[in-house]
Amino acid sequence: MSVFEPKTVLTLLKHSTAVSPLEKNTFEKKWRASVSFLISTWNEARSHMNNPRPQFQLQWESEIIEYVQLLWEKTRTRSKKGDSEAGKLGVNVPLLGPRFMPPSYLHIQKRSGGGAVEPKIQYLKPLNIVHPFYYPQLARCPRCGSDKDTTWEGWTSKGPRELHGVFCEEMALGAQLRCNRCKETSKSKLKARNGTTHSSDSDSSIEGYCFTTTSAMYWKSWEHWKIPRESCVHGRK
Repeated sequence: MSVFEPKTVLTLLKHSTAVSPLEKNTFEKKWRASVSFLISTWNEARSHMNNPRPQFQLQWESEIIEYVQLLWEKTRTRSKKGDSEAGKLGVNVPLLGPRFMPPSYLHIQKRSGGGAVEPKIQYLKPLNIVHPFYYPQLARCPRCGSDKDTTWEGWTSKGPRELHGVFCEEMALGAQLRCNRCKETSKSKLKARNGTTHSSDSDSSIEGYCFTTTSAMYWKSWEHWKIPRESCVHGRK
């Protein structure tokens, strides 16, 4: 559980080893542009819904996504063959998550340049991130069990989903996992009907080859004792 203060995190990252000297001048501008694009994408994807989510919630969540994406790009293994080591973060790079808490009145009051205290910060909902940066063991297809032919395809397009927390309402956002083996077998509907899948231990009750880590379908084949403790976030739409 980590308190996420966008301005503070952005400043720390800008002066950390995660950003090269050549990128420092344009880092914040690119960050803001990515955040704005993400908010616009989420608003468009959810425009048909009757109860649009508050913009201040989307703004805070998109800042978190930009932060996690940066950590992921700096540390993920580039080679699928396993012959390259994952990158490491410098000691001056803040490591937060996977459960992000909104800043409180105290954080606003004690920060220099924090601005006026606004009541809306009390309405921000915590955000749970279900992403391979925090849970590398999630790179396993729930249908065939393969962890060799899977790739991560970015975040869910509609943004975070709501879920019921123990003490308050929360949000959760997952990544999309694509199984290339199941993609090949899904091309033939006839084979699927006859049950001639590529593996005898495939779960026939699970369809498709692209899964979201916050969906019930993804977690359907997991035994409860194997589920990472903080990733149990089966939400509601």
